[in-house]
Amino acid sequence: MIRIGSVPYLNGKPLVDWFHSERSEGDVKIAYDVPSQLAMMLRSGQIDVANCSIFEAFQQAGLAVVPDISISADGAVKSVRLFSKVPLSKIRSVALDTSSLTSSALTRILLTESFGVAPLYRHHAPDIESMLEDNDAGLIIGDLKLFDLRADTIVFDLGQGWKDLTGLPFVYAAWLAREDRASTEMTRLLTNAKRWGVEHLEEIAAAWSSKMNLPLDRCREYLIDVMDYDLKPVQIHALQVFQRKCRDHGLISDALPVPILAC
Repeated sequence: MIRIGSVPYLNGKPLVDWFHSERSEGDVKIAYDVPSQLAMMLRSGQIDVANCSIFEAFQQAGLAVVPDISISADGAVKSVRLFSKVPLSKIRSVALDTSSLTSSALTRILLTESFGVAPLYRHHAPDIESMLEDNDAGLIIGDLKLFDLRADTIVFDLGQGWKDLTGLPFVYAAWLAREDRASTEMTRLLTNAKRWGVEHLEEIAAAWSSKMNLPLDRCREYLIDVMDYDLKPVQIHALQVFQRKCRDHGLISDALPVPILAC
C-alpha cells in the first residue's frame, strides 16, 4: 500500500480526485491535512508521499520530488495572500498561518526584499479577523472565500509579489516522497492521477464549487487559468532561486540538494 498525504484545498484536488474515481487503480490510502501537518507526517513515517510545501524539501533530508508534477502559479495565485491594515512598507507585526510552511518563508522574503521591513512574526490559527486584532497583517493560505475583507485592508498576493521580484513562477508544493518508500509504481500512479485531473478540470471545479460553497466561476478560473500542475525547467529554476533566498535570509541552515526521482 502507498500512503498518500494531500492538502485539503481546491488546488490539490486535480492531483488526487482520480483516486476516488471509477477509473482509479493501485492500493493507496489518502490522508488529508494542512501542509505543516503533512510535513510532520512525512518525517514520522506516517505517510510515504505528500503534495507538501516545497519548503519541507529544503530542510528535511531523505525526501525526493516526484517528477513533472507541482502546484505552481505564474503570477497572482489568489489563495496565498497577506492582508494588512497598514501600507506594506509600514508593517511591524505579522500573524502567520500555522497551516503554512512555504508561504510563511515567502512572506518574510518578500517583505524584506520588496518593502524593506523586518516585522515581528507570530504564528496564528488561520482566522484573519483575530489575526488583525493584534497584528498589522495576517497571512492566510488556501481560503478562496476571502475576496472581500473590508475596505481599509490592503491585500497582497504573494504569487504576484514573487513574480514582480524575480520574474519567475512560484512552486508552492510538489509531491515529496520519502526516498526509502519511493518506487516506480508510486510515480506511475501519481502521474496517472495528475493526467486525469488536468483533463477533468471543468468537472472538478463544478464538483468542488458545490462542496466548498464557492462560486463556480471562481473555481474554474482558479483551476484552469491560475494553477499550473507541471514541473518544467523554469519551475525547477524558480524553486532553486527560492531555496537560495531561504538560505540567504537564514530560514534554512544550508541548501540541501533536492533530488528528483527517476521516471
